[in-house]
Formats: sequence, C-alpha cells, structure tokens
Amino acid sequence: MINRNQEIETDINKKTEFENEISIFVIPSLAEIDWSNPSVLFKTTLKCFIKAITARNLYTIGHTIVRIKSADKPEPVYVAMSGKFHTEKVSSVLVRRMGFGVLGATLQGHIEPEDRIHKGISIYSKRGMIGYIRFKVNRQSIDRVNKFINHFKNKSTLKCSPSELYNGATWPGSGCSSFGMAVLDVAGILPPGSKEWQVDVKIPMNIIGGEFNNNKKISVRSILKTTSWYDGDGIEDIDYVRYNVYDPAKILDWIKKCRIQNDYGYIAENEGSIVGLQINMSHVHVNEPVFIQREVSNLFVKHYYKDINDLIVEE
Repeated sequence: MINRNQEIETDINKKTEFENEISIFVIPSLAEIDWSNPSVLFKTTLKCFIKAITARNLYTIGHTIVRIKSADKPEPVYVAMSGKFHTEKVSSVLVRRMGFGVLGATLQGHIEPEDRIHKGISIYSKRGMIGYIRFKVNRQSIDRVNKFINHFKNKSTLKCSPSELYNGATWPGSGCSSFGMAVLDVAGILPPGSKEWQVDVKIPMNIIGGEFNNNKKISVRSILKTTSWYDGDGIEDIDYVRYNVYDPAKILDWIKKCRIQNDYGYIAENEGSIVGLQINMSHVHVNEPVFIQREVSNLFVKHYYKDINDLIVEE
C-alpha cells in the first residue's frame, strides 16, 4: 500500500517538461563561508581553499550554472562563467597583497566547457551539494538571453571577449553568480525573493590594496585584526567600498526553504537526486534593451571600466 506521503513524493518527482525554459543550478562552497566580518570571511574562505587541496572538486567557493532549453534545439545548452586559474585569487591576497581589493580585481576568466559542467553537476549531485530553479519562459526571453550570452562569448571592440575578464563586483556581468543572475535579469525572471540571495557589505578602505588604493600592500595580519565591516558616516569609495554579491550557498538554502514554505508560488521537484523548484514565467515580456546603462557604480566598477577602455585603446 502507498501512503499519502509517498504519493506526494511521487508527484514532486514528476518533472513537467517545458518547451522553452531557463534553469540555474547552484553549488555552495566546499566549507561554509561566513560573511560576519572581514577576519572571519578570510579564515573561512582560506579553509575552503585548503579543503580543495584534499577533496575531489571542481569549484572551491561555490558556483552557478545556467541551462537553456528551447524549442528549436534538440539538446539543452549549459553555460557558466568561471575564473581561469583557481590560484589567482589566493596569490592576489598572499603574494600581491591586495587584501580585499581581490573582490574587485579583474582576473582571467573563461566560459566553462560543457563537459566540465556536466562533470561538476554529477559530482555535486552525489554529494547532495547542488540545487536548481527551473523557469518556464517564452521565446522572447530565450532570444534575449541568447543575445546576452553571445555578446559575452565573442570579441567586439575589445581584443578579448567579456568572458575573459572575471570580476564578481561587476554584476550584471562576469563572476559565476553575477553571470547567472544577469541571465535571469535579462530574461525578466529574476525573482523578487532574490534579495535574500545577496551579501551586501561595506569594506573598510584600510584593507583594500592594489590599484584601488595607491598600490597599498595589505598584510594578512591587518585582515585578521579587522573584526567588523565599515559602519559609519564616511564617504563611499574613500572610506569604504560597497560590495554586493550573490552567494550560491544562500540561493541553495532559499531553494530548500521554498520547497517547504512555498512563499513565492514555486513547485517543488527533483531531477534525479538534485532538489529543485519550478515556476511558470512564460507571461513575462521585457520591453527594455538587453544592454542598458548601469545605474549604480563603485570604485571596483570604475576600475573595471578603466581596464576595458585600456583594452580598446590598445586595440
């Protein structure tokens, strides 16, 4: 005999197929990253990199993957943005001594190969460290997203493609979670609840080094002694830098919560062992251009623009 709970579980696992859909898959960091203050953030992030040395993994500090299905293509397309070298972040802090300037530094990036993406999904699904949200969309959303992704992959006025410039501070844009959220934003389906996915802090200028602060060198000791984010009436980009980022771990927690509370009208489902949500957003139509003027900037973004302008001049 099948009881009521078994019936509900069976219904959850019956995944409805959509003709056009956009999904995001999120993978948390290998160990919990704690944003309580700069000192704790440094310690917990370092723990992730140390754990990566001994664990079979592809992504150290979390990852976001986009999957696009459309009626005119027989197979879905998987796309993700990542840093090209995992060690570049570490060396920027320990060797170049940029301090928290690393959060706004432009590093080497690339569009991740699909075979690597499939491998990552397989590894983390076995560990129970992955979740997804699947959106039913219309053809306009698919076309807008394809235009955005093609721009990201291809060279334009630069001598390199935008995907080769990895920078998590430039949302919407590069950085794995920034890229994923930009795709949802372009499609017009970034959920209202996505505010809960963000980390928003003020980084004290005295722990920001490199090109953002007169090439100042920041010691690890200085970071460890900084036990609070900036909290005062100082001047932005002089006394502190406002930093906002989407955290894959927060998104995964939100997915799990929505599967229970159903606050935003999502339907719980699974893809094999991967927990997920689905929602119908096919009614959404976006009238604005795919690329629009940025409304909010900061010191990190201004330097990113400078890097891009330098490339245009060199070209």
